Amino acid sequence: MSDTVASTFINAASGPLGGAEILQGASDTDRREVKEWIERFEKDPSILAKSLNEHLETRTYIVGHHITNADLWSFAKVHEQLTTMSRDGQLKRAHLTRWFDLIQDQAGALGHFVPVDIDLEAPELKLATKEKAAAPAAAGADDKKAKKANKKEAKAEEKKAKKEANKEASAAAAAPVAEVAAPAAAAPAFNTQKKEKKVKAPKAPAVPAGPATPQPWQIDLRVGKILKVEKHPDADSLYVETVDVGEAEPRTVVSGLVKHIPIEEMENRWLVCVCNLKPATMRGVKSFAMVLAATDDSGKLELVEPPKGSKPGDKCYFGNWKEEKPEEVMNPKKKIWETIQPGLHTTPECRAAWKSDEGEIHVLQSEHGDCTVPSVVGAKIK
Repeated sequence: MSDTVASTFINAASGPLGGAEILQGASDTDRREVKEWIERFEKDPSILAKSLNEHLETRTYIVGHHITNADLWSFAKVHEQLTTMSRDGQLKRAHLTRWFDLIQDQAGALGHFVPVDIDLEAPELKLATKEKAAAPAAAGADDKKAKKANKKEAKAEEKKAKKEANKEASAAAAAPVAEVAAPAAAAPAFNTQKKEKKVKAPKAPAVPAGPATPQPWQIDLRVGKILKVEKHPDADSLYVETVDVGEAEPRTVVSGLVKHIPIEEMENRWLVCVCNLKPATMRGVKSFAMVLAATDDSGKLELVEPPKGSKPGDKCYFGNWKEEKPEEVMNPKKKIWETIQPGLHTTPECRAAWKSDEGEIHVLQSEHGDCTVPSVVGAKIK
């Protein structure tokens, strides 16, 4: 990630957090420590995550008792690493994960950084229950007496039962044959009918497994049109937009575009939206989609635009994946967006596209043509 992107994020977050002077540190000592911390990892941020985890073991923030530029700069540098980190990895670096979740919540205006799903609850441990040990047999004198008495009583009962059985046999022999013999008709008839076989219920069709690795067609990309836009009540860098994406009701979308696009240029604007991300709350307002925008190395930002003739809800797709059905809601644990997003870019012809690991270019399009940007070339799309 370039220093320009980190600087853009810090500038965007400075307003809601009290301004640049406050973020530099509360005292001369804090300001010096903030500067030293950033300079320490500026040339090689590869070991930043490990150092942060150790540093934050007894701290809430990197410097002092309030959020500073050290926190924002470090957040921007480790964001990509956290997006690809498994839950086990997050738990192994618990101090880093706890701090990262705090900063992304307080910063609010994440710009085009995608909020990372953090699960801070420790996994439930299932403890094996020990079987109760069998109680040892008592060997006292009282037990021996009880056993002897029981044997004696059992023999007496057996003798009495035999005596009564002999009496009943003698009485039965003296009875008339007619009374003893039961009529044949009274004998129970055997059931000669075969038991009906139980009809097994048909098995439910197996749910087709998803692809082994995330694919671009799993992202639900649609044409959207802004019906209404206003400033976020609690964040100077955020817009709250009402966007028609072809559904019965429009969606609320929060975007960090205030510093890049004037509000009058946002009204009635046509967009390409990601519609199956898990909804995220941005400074108290829940966002139900994300706007695609391209940013070049200089920090210039332009929205990805659908082709002319589009209408709200039109499906946008990469290459030949028109018929594939996207996920209803992308599971954050599968990291579908986080895996595909690094390959999103603009071509020399200003077309939005995705580049595979094999180097194949797949242009983003709809049935009306290609999705494009006005001018930025080789820009990253987020």
